[in-house]
Amino acid sequence: MIPTLQSADATVARFVCETSDDWAQGRTLFGGAQAMLAVRAMRQWLPALPPLWSLHSTFVAPIAAGQILIEVMLLRQGKTVVQLSARLLDGEQTAAIFVAAFGQSRNSAIQLNPAACPLGAAGETAQELPYIAGLTPAFTQHYAYRWLAGALPFSGGSQPVNRIQLRQRDAGVLDEAHIVALADAIPPVALSLLQGLTPASTLSWSLEFVRHLPPISAEGWWHMDATLLAARDGYCNQDAYLYGPDGELMALSRQVVTVFG
Repeated sequence: MIPTLQSADATVARFVCETSDDWAQGRTLFGGAQAMLAVRAMRQWLPALPPLWSLHSTFVAPIAAGQILIEVMLLRQGKTVVQLSARLLDGEQTAAIFVAAFGQSRNSAIQLNPAACPLGAAGETAQELPYIAGLTPAFTQHYAYRWLAGALPFSGGSQPVNRIQLRQRDAGVLDEAHIVALADAIPPVALSLLQGLTPASTLSWSLEFVRHLPPISAEGWWHMDATLLAARDGYCNQDAYLYGPDGELMALSRQVVTVFG
């Protein structure tokens, strides 16, 4: 899915993109795919953007697969940091809003390397979950999953933690936008605590990169540790850590999920 530029001036660019049902999540386009399109549109408009450090997402309304309009706005361009916003539009309706910060490297006295995730052999023996059309979300056909710890969605588990290996099934290489989508590809931990199918949706999502990679093969297995921190009044708060195929921390994720049951 590649956005096509329709018009642009000094501060605003407008894109159109055709999306397909295989990226759907229920009645809307998978949130990670929405974020991926927003980042792609930003980079297509301003190719010289430095690496992405943070992306804040608010999902306003469902947006079905089909033609999507993307409006990108330059908020500020400083000496080292560029901040942009993107709106995904379904006609005149705003479906999602994204605010991204891209930043150049600079000298600093502060350096702290986060702990790596032990790769181990557990994932090699874990069973890969199948894609079942009509049962699992359509977009999951693009990802493979190995459950290492925690309960499967809607199985009535009791532990608020999931440890999952995942990778993109589609061959090729992963760039920055692919990794954004990958970071949103696991189900919310709250779903593992529910007994039976229950509607849920992401209200907001924040992603922070702690390092950057050149385009990398899609064959490698990534790892996510996700924890449900709180749940009350139908709203669930979770955070997650995304580790690269080398076991090094790649990104931090924080999410607010609404559960309708």
